[in-house]
Amino acid sequence: MKNSVELTQTNLASKSHVELARKADSMVLDLVKQSHSVYRREINDWQQARMTRESIDNPRTHMLQRLYKDAMLDTHLSAMVESRILRIQNKRWVITDEAGVSNPDKTDLITRKWFGDVVRLVMESIMYEYSLIHLYKEDGEIKAVRNVPRGHVLPEPQLVIKHVYDTTGLDYTAFPDDLLFAKMYDGRGLLEKAAPLCILKRHSWASWDEFEQIFGMPIRIAKIGSTSDKVKDEVASWLDQMGTASYGVFPQFAEIDIKESNNRDAFNVFMKKIETVDAQNSILINGQTMTSMDGSSYSQAEVHQKTQDEISEADLKNVLYWLNDTLLPVMRRMGYKIADNERIGVERVTDPVQKIKTDAILMQNGYRLSDDYVERTYGVELDTTNSEPPKKD
Repeated sequence: MKNSVELTQTNLASKSHVELARKADSMVLDLVKQSHSVYRREINDWQQARMTRESIDNPRTHMLQRLYKDAMLDTHLSAMVESRILRIQNKRWVITDEAGVSNPDKTDLITRKWFGDVVRLVMESIMYEYSLIHLYKEDGEIKAVRNVPRGHVLPEPQLVIKHVYDTTGLDYTAFPDDLLFAKMYDGRGLLEKAAPLCILKRHSWASWDEFEQIFGMPIRIAKIGSTSDKVKDEVASWLDQMGTASYGVFPQFAEIDIKESNNRDAFNVFMKKIETVDAQNSILINGQTMTSMDGSSYSQAEVHQKTQDEISEADLKNVLYWLNDTLLPVMRRMGYKIADNERIGVERVTDPVQKIKTDAILMQNGYRLSDDYVERTYGVELDTTNSEPPKKD
């Protein structure tokens, strides 16, 4: 009876080991499968994020916004996005009257860091689909702004949610003077198109790195006559300390056959793919590639520059619409001294040499330029206390 019990326990233990072994094998196979399916999984993540965002019953934004943030780790894409944003953010913003004449005193109200941050967040909505801007106020003035995390903003029900899977939250339209929603164009943002390209590029970098490790450096082989594990470990340690190239320790009479790649130009497979992705993202963000990647004839460069300028002009118009229709009414309600006929605009900067020629023609035709005009236009301060009118011949 005792032997029977021991035998049963042995069988149970054996079965337990078999089950554990099967689980271990299954786990290993799953890991291998995952490591060979990174591309498919990441593209699937992008597709799933888009489906979740497009859901009619329960739209979620956090998955897509997480992919956008990951895509912006790409150096070329982030540089292109930054270039498009800075072309608008670095404009000289002014307050003008209905005739378009700027008011220096009123302009000083928006010559602040918070205003530049607002313009940046409005421009970012072109890439990320939207921005929800929170105004921080103190003593009746705007002191700072911050962007509400986009993954916690649901544009369709117009909610800010605490947790990304919440179905109820704060209605941001109930706070029109504190939470300002910005969305420049229809769609889900340009990063929706850039994200899968960045996934492809990332895998090309990884494959190129693996190719370099395998074929870029010669393998070192040590053959030993001893079968002692201690000797093998010692030789392997020497090889490991000698550098980063691959190495192996084999018995003295082992037959080793190393297959080298016949295609010495294989790096072009990866490089061309990376360059193509960069070119596509340049076209997506700036409408062309020449001003950011390569150069050619003057005439071609001029056409590419014109395309980029057209995009910047459209961005500027949309930002101005938003600033005057959304931000400016909030500033008036807060007590900023901005009249109803005054608007936010951009100072048009002209070539100083051309401006001097124009002013000279005006003076030759009998027009007199005011001291205030000269000071504002050329950034000089005139001293008229002892000035005398020019003598006539």
